[in-house]
Amino acid sequence: MRVTRNASVIAVVVAAACFGTLAILTTLVYQYDVQPLPLLTWRFAIAALLLFGYLALRRPASILVPIGDLGRYSALALMGYGAASICFFFALKFADASVVAVLLYTYPAMVVLAEAALYKRPLTSMRMLAVALTFAGCVLVLDPFEAESAVQPIGVVLGLGAAVGYSVFNMLSHRWLPGRSRIVLMAYTFGIASLGIGAITLLTGGSLSTAGWTSEVWLLLGAIVLFPTFLAVVLYLRGIQRLGPSQASILSTFEPIFTILMASLVLGERFSPIQWAGALLVGAGVIAAEREARPIDEMAVV
Repeated sequence: MRVTRNASVIAVVVAAACFGTLAILTTLVYQYDVQPLPLLTWRFAIAALLLFGYLALRRPASILVPIGDLGRYSALALMGYGAASICFFFALKFADASVVAVLLYTYPAMVVLAEAALYKRPLTSMRMLAVALTFAGCVLVLDPFEAESAVQPIGVVLGLGAAVGYSVFNMLSHRWLPGRSRIVLMAYTFGIASLGIGAITLLTGGSLSTAGWTSEVWLLLGAIVLFPTFLAVVLYLRGIQRLGPSQASILSTFEPIFTILMASLVLGERFSPIQWAGALLVGAGVIAAEREARPIDEMAVV
């Protein structure tokens, strides 16, 4: 039992490291003049094929879902995960990968506030502490004491927009689809998000053609699909089975730390001591928020 639990801890930490590569790899792709929307479309399309293939090998019957669920999957994919991803990918055009990664992790505090406002969930002292720590951490990450900050306001807005989208996805997926498999949810989310973002790309005059993509772009896209998308999702959801969602979420706070460290090594970004303090406060806010999270996930994992 102990070995299994340790393996689950490792799985979640590795998943966090995989998730943490997303901002790095995406920033590298942008160096080849690739636009966010077509990149997202192909990322989700390929990831959906991989997840549906994974399900077809393990539990083929799970792929067929009730017609009534498709509308909920679509809403969550487009208004939640898809919207969050669009904001995240565009934010990387205007702010460092490290900053965007930390801003995304304001979502647990946003869930706390949203549940208090919409569902009258009491704001206990622990939840209020989570919100306060997260807010203070964000202020420090943006480093208001730095006269020549490289973070543009639009980057901050988009980074927080990604957190809002992920909060919507996280909160409503539990309420709309209790007892459903999360990995099935993610397969449909990726597939529907691909179709939706692809449609937005064409309607805004963009192109989904990959004719001009170099081998380096395809290599980076392959890494985006494999590590922060497919492997990260599978490992994280497998880890939840033994650890439960709250403990897994706390361990996943390593994700922005991994991003900051990798951004320093790969992109040459540097976090000041004040920004490191902010990142740690945001992480503490996540832990505080998860201390009183629902003890049992309402959605099946596999």
